[in-house]
Amino acid sequence: NASEEDLDNIGAELLPSLFKSDNDDGDGVAKHDESSTQHIYSLGLVFYELFSGGRRPPEIEQQQKVADRSGDAEAEDFSIQEELGDLDSLLVDHAAPIDLEGKLSIFDNIEDEFNTLPKKRHVTQNSDFQNKCAVSVEPLKGKRVPVQLCDLIANMVDCVNGTLSGDDAYQSMSHVRDDLQLMLERPAIYLYDQDMGRLSMTGLQLGDTVFGRNEELSSLKECHRRSVSGNTEFAFISGHAGIGKSFLAYDFGKHVIMSRGIFLSGKFDQLQQGKPFSALASAFYGYCGMLMQSSELQTRREVFASKLRSSLGREVYYLTKIIPCLNDILGSEQSDDTFYDDGCVDAQRRLQYLLCQFVEVLSSSYNNAPVTLFLDDLQWADSASIAAVTQLLCSTGSSSKQKQFFFVGCHREGIIDIDSTHPVRELVRNAELLGVSFTSLKLDCMGEETLNAMVSETLCVLPRLTRTLTNIMHRKTKGNPLFVSQLMLSLNKKTLLFPSLSRRRWEWDNEKIMSQKLPDDVAVFFTQSIADLPSNVRISLFHISCFGASVEIAFVKTLEIALEMWGLCDNLDIAVDEGLLEKKGGELRFSHDRIQEAAYNTLPADERCLFHHLCGMALASFSSPESDDNILLAAVNQINLGGPAAVQDTSESFTIATVNLRAGQKAMAMSDFGAAYSYFNHGISFLQEGHWQEHYALSLRLFELAAKCALAIGDLASSMLHSERVMKESRSFEDALNVMYISTCALAYSSGLPDSIQKSIEILTKLGIDLQESRSTEACVQETIKLLTTRTDEEILNTRQMTEPTMIIALKFLAKLEFGMTQIKPRLVPFVTQKTIELSLAKGMSPMSPIGFVYFGAFISKRGDIISGYRYVKLALSLLDKVGRESAGEVICIATQVKIFVEPIQAALEHHNDGYAASMVAGDVFNALLNTVLKIFCMFAAGVELQTVREEYDKLERLAKENNHSIFLVQIKQIQHNVLRLIGSDEEVTIPEEEKLIASNNSVLKTFCFRKAYISFMFRSYDDAKEYVLKVYECRENAWANLMATHVHHALFTGLISFWVARKSRDAQFWFARGNESKLTLKRWAESSPWTFENKWYLLEAEESFSHNDYEVAKLFYKQAISSAKLHKFVHEEALAYELAAYFHLELGEMEQSVEYFLAAHERYHEWGAFGKCSSLFEFVNSSFSPASNESDSARVQTNNDRQLTDDENAAWMNFINSVRSTQKDRSSNSEEER
Repeated sequence: NASEEDLDNIGAELLPSLFKSDNDDGDGVAKHDESSTQHIYSLGLVFYELFSGGRRPPEIEQQQKVADRSGDAEAEDFSIQEELGDLDSLLVDHAAPIDLEGKLSIFDNIEDEFNTLPKKRHVTQNSDFQNKCAVSVEPLKGKRVPVQLCDLIANMVDCVNGTLSGDDAYQSMSHVRDDLQLMLERPAIYLYDQDMGRLSMTGLQLGDTVFGRNEELSSLKECHRRSVSGNTEFAFISGHAGIGKSFLAYDFGKHVIMSRGIFLSGKFDQLQQGKPFSALASAFYGYCGMLMQSSELQTRREVFASKLRSSLGREVYYLTKIIPCLNDILGSEQSDDTFYDDGCVDAQRRLQYLLCQFVEVLSSSYNNAPVTLFLDDLQWADSASIAAVTQLLCSTGSSSKQKQFFFVGCHREGIIDIDSTHPVRELVRNAELLGVSFTSLKLDCMGEETLNAMVSETLCVLPRLTRTLTNIMHRKTKGNPLFVSQLMLSLNKKTLLFPSLSRRRWEWDNEKIMSQKLPDDVAVFFTQSIADLPSNVRISLFHISCFGASVEIAFVKTLEIALEMWGLCDNLDIAVDEGLLEKKGGELRFSHDRIQEAAYNTLPADERCLFHHLCGMALASFSSPESDDNILLAAVNQINLGGPAAVQDTSESFTIATVNLRAGQKAMAMSDFGAAYSYFNHGISFLQEGHWQEHYALSLRLFELAAKCALAIGDLASSMLHSERVMKESRSFEDALNVMYISTCALAYSSGLPDSIQKSIEILTKLGIDLQESRSTEACVQETIKLLTTRTDEEILNTRQMTEPTMIIALKFLAKLEFGMTQIKPRLVPFVTQKTIELSLAKGMSPMSPIGFVYFGAFISKRGDIISGYRYVKLALSLLDKVGRESAGEVICIATQVKIFVEPIQAALEHHNDGYAASMVAGDVFNALLNTVLKIFCMFAAGVELQTVREEYDKLERLAKENNHSIFLVQIKQIQHNVLRLIGSDEEVTIPEEEKLIASNNSVLKTFCFRKAYISFMFRSYDDAKEYVLKVYECRENAWANLMATHVHHALFTGLISFWVARKSRDAQFWFARGNESKLTLKRWAESSPWTFENKWYLLEAEESFSHNDYEVAKLFYKQAISSAKLHKFVHEEALAYELAAYFHLELGEMEQSVEYFLAAHERYHEWGAFGKCSSLFEFVNSSFSPASNESDSARVQTNNDRQLTDDENAAWMNFINSVRSTQKDRSSNSEEER
């Protein structure tokens, strides 16, 4: 037993070595000298006694006895039983794992205490270390000390045997330290015993730990943090196959979930590209499935369902087409196919909008948890899915809520980079255009150190011991993680890497592993591995590889029956046992898509085509209109992969074209027009010569729907080609009507609006619908009014539904003409409106009928009959509930603009939000944008704080850029310019295609001129205001036919500018006439809506009286304008009235009143957020006065005409100065807080 002095000597000589480098010279090279070896050996003996309960190794005991008998000098005695007490508690019990850290607590703080330890006691020792006896650790194993710890002690003691030492013997104290540290920090891997008996049965088990990607994972986390904090971002992970992209993404997913976020994941598949939204569907399907499977989530499921119904209403039906399990959450009533609306403006846009709403509801159902979407294998992505992702990322809509959404995608290196037309490249271009940031992470193969960490953890063997094996594997695999993992599994199967029951750890044969001949590419390795399988298993793997990286087990059973390939499921179970497939959640999934590719390539390309065809035809016989859509789509995809060349019996062509038609219609119902167009095109390609004669109805339907889908995805040229073919081959004019409508839409979308209008008129004429343009506009309006007065509103609402197909399509032509003519032929709008109303009342109401009523109401409102117009727009809104909401976005938009002239303008904001939502539900982006543009203008006109207006314009600009609507961009920029000038921002406003659109579009020209006139007036630039208001008058006659909110702004400011010019111009009568015209217009509008127009009318009356030198009347109207603006919450117009009244009093020399009004104007402009205007106003007022000489800041001031101010005027002036300084100080303070 050791004395206290002995223990001190042990601590002084041996233990500090654990905390010191073997390199005493600082040269970075460890010294493996005799002294170091003695220390390791001696410490090994200490550990032996520590974990054996204080007993010395039997070999040492025997050596001591021999030494005592021979009279040798003192031998070392390191027994520590007495000093440490009863150490029986050190025995290991697997039920209560060993607390290694506690047992080694005697080594705590040894480095700090080293200098205080007594000097080493000199003991007489054997100088020949080769005589140190070998020590067996079997007694420790018998005490259930962990094998890893026993091996560590054995390797320490073995180090004294020099060249006879084993390969595992320690050569450095730092290695001992590192291994002990690993045991302390990660006992589950490096300390506790592994169940080698179980592993000998199951084989090597690979974990899901990600190695060597800490930097990339940190980048993803930081990108995610920024995105969910308000700065929309997304991330790409790229690299070669098997590099670990998906592993990294799923490891990041764990972080998202731990952060209380929602993580959705899906995967694109090269062989499932025809299936609509397959990757997105699987992501959302997985989450909804999780909600259904757990009874603990019932409350959360009910909240989610309630919010989804509330947000989407009946339109949630379209989501159930791609996420069928939503029916289980929402109820079976959502599955009613009769709700499907084939007349949607753009069903793909509608679905994108609904997906955005779905994500918002999903987030809000979980306390606004951020939603992360991960999509794998983007190299196989389809355009529709990426467009939906773009919408999720870039969508701003009418909501001001910050969307907490993050997207991360993985793709193989090279494919996307090379193909400039790839959908993901379009996503990147849109992101750059919209200012959305993204992070791109490129993964490389693992270095040898990282690979050693992977091998070490997988085998639960200390890294020091796996280095040789790692070196061999790195040379053979170049550090590709997939290659490494599959190689380890292969070595295990060949028993070159095996669990040793005797040593209770993994062992391997380095020489045999080194001699293995392996291919340089992991794909070839998989091919060779599959070739070694039994032929029946190999064929079965090929069969399911034809359907992509994963298949449902239920589908495999159907395939087994369809192909009469009995034993298919059993064969695949063998592949599962081999680790090539994984069976999870009712699915069979290839362990990696490279394995699927290798299985697919086991058959030559020409033979694969024949198999695809035969397999598809067999499955097609199992599909019916009532069967699962998945079987139909799988069958058609297989047939199309085979192609027309694989058809051996021409009689099959009709069947193949028919199932492609069915598949295309299913895809349209799922709002994937890209996939639908592909199906229709494939169907056409299988048709045999003479198909127009033999299968006319099928041919007509295929070409017609192909033209429609091509138009929906923006392929205008293909749409026109298919349309022309139908018009050539159709047997009647009526048969070609649908494609005629499609072709006119294509013309309008391709900047051919005049041609589209002319063609539509010609088609309507052939249908017997004559617009009778030769009549006067007045006669047309009166005839329409007379027609409507014969029926009450209730009778109109109860008019029967239109059923005649020819008339239904005719109403579509008329509806398209309404909007087109409003822009370029406003005089003809009443004629189109009359025919729409006339046919609706005579033939029945169609979904397009409300458009006729709303345009008629807007037209007669502009003519002055606002009350009647208001009646007809309300009637149009009521009709939407009767005939469907296909045209709801356009109807709400036009109706709201008329409502402004009866209801408070502030109410219009919510109406336009409804119009935006209705437009997006119908996929009508144009009217969604129009609703948003007009809503923001109404915000400006209603005096909403300018910074809020600016933020809304910024979001609208992104939406317009995303959808490439140049005309809206120009309109947005014009008004945005005004907002920025008023705010005082130095931001430059660039207007794309401005000159081109100004030259070609009268509406844009008028907006441009009015913007210039407005800003010139607001900043008191007389000459510019006069110049541009004249240009506004020049283009006014050709303006839109409808009554719009912009007309209010135009009437007010053209009137104000006209009276201003009249006071200064020689041509006063001309300007008085113009000003009076605006005044009377506003007076008429004030009669229908005093709330919105009364203050504006009073202000024009005041300015007119001022111009006529009727000063007392002017004073009265200024006061009334100020009072009315304040009463009706128009702070900006209250400011304007104060300002103009101030100029009026200044002109009269009433300085005190003028300064008081300037001060009030300044305060209201500041409240509005018009800080640029505040500065301009201050400069003007300041320049109108100059300080009295030789007096302080508080002294008297004098006017610029040298008249001395009175005491009251001087006080008013100083009050103004102090107030301005105070507001500027407050603004600076607020700005600092924002920063």
